[in-house]
Amino acid sequence: MKNIYKKIMRNKIFYVFLIIIVIMFPSTLYNESDKDRTLVVTSIGIDKEDNDYKLTVLAVIPKGSEDISANLEIFTSKGETIAEALDQASANTGKEVGLAHCDSIVLSQDILNDNISIILDYFIRTSNLATNASLIISENSAEELIKATKSSNNYLDLSLKSIVMHDEKSSMLNNTTIESFYKTYFSKSGTFCLPLLTTEQPEKQSSEQSGGQESGQAGSSSGSNESGSGESGGGKIKNNQKVVLLKQGKKVRELNEDEKFIYNLISPTSENIKIKIENINDNYVTNSTEVYQQIKKFVLPIYKFRDGKPIVTYHIWLSLMIDEISSDSNYSFASIDGLQSFLSDIAKEKINMQVNEKLESTLKTMKENNEDILGFYDKFNAFTHNKWEKYLTEIDNPDNYLENLNIEIKLYLNYVI
Repeated sequence: MKNIYKKIMRNKIFYVFLIIIVIMFPSTLYNESDKDRTLVVTSIGIDKEDNDYKLTVLAVIPKGSEDISANLEIFTSKGETIAEALDQASANTGKEVGLAHCDSIVLSQDILNDNISIILDYFIRTSNLATNASLIISENSAEELIKATKSSNNYLDLSLKSIVMHDEKSSMLNNTTIESFYKTYFSKSGTFCLPLLTTEQPEKQSSEQSGGQESGQAGSSSGSNESGSGESGGGKIKNNQKVVLLKQGKKVRELNEDEKFIYNLISPTSENIKIKIENINDNYVTNSTEVYQQIKKFVLPIYKFRDGKPIVTYHIWLSLMIDEISSDSNYSFASIDGLQSFLSDIAKEKINMQVNEKLESTLKTMKENNEDILGFYDKFNAFTHNKWEKYLTEIDNPDNYLENLNIEIKLYLNYVI
């Protein structure tokens, strides 16, 4: 043991190590922790007021409370640019704005009057934010939606990201992130779809609360930070599953119901579609209204040319299950064999007729507005390059390549018992 001790004491490296510990230990002991220096932001709302951007950030402020909402606070700031507004937020709170955990960016509809790439360029340049943050449009102001998110956390661990991810499974929306936006922004079509959320204000709100909210907003506009709460006009989030179409970064319009149905049907990633058919008369039901729900789906698109014109055929294998049924014959599920398939030939015919009608309407809208929502240019260029190049040279206006496009949908329906 003594020999080991002597060897250690004779080793110069030991003394170097000891000196490092003596020097570094006091500094590490009194260093400020990251959580004390950084404002951990989970969502950002961006509004336009005059020529300034108004940012509303939802941040996590750990307080050791079991109430989720109690650990969330809202701060607002203004600036002529996004960078200036974030710097003002840092000055207001005394902390650096940390965007590493920010999973959603909310834009008001006023912002969409201009090219939103001007705003998003900041988030692309900074390494502080991951490019997988979801983009969301607020039908009200972005500030109201952020406040509603905090208010909703009083009873639910809710994030805007979770709402968007649900929409991506039950609609044609797919990966509504900053990265995906720029991929389509620089493509030939230049179109991108985003979810549109709204907020519902409480029906009963006293004038005192309203006055307090107005004074709070006035204070925030002067540059001071605001600690918002769900009770201060937070309201509730309402998702009517509206979809906004952007072209070259600007809002064009909202998709209609026929478009949403067709794009949802042919989307390989959507997991939820419901088909409602009426006036069904067969061996089991009379004047029945039936709603079928998707159980499983496989989509195979084929891009080709017919008589020199582009055509895409979607082969869709769709497994359905009855979700609701209402019949004049006072039908009951308990009245027949549980193995009975409700998807009769009459029901299949009704479904195909409905799909064809909605497809015709969708294709007409697509051509009239010249909106390549599904990126047909890139897909035909990839799968039928030579024929596509020849087609573009033969038409009068290569930018109007959708005028001769045709879409077919072939459904292979199967009933799941």
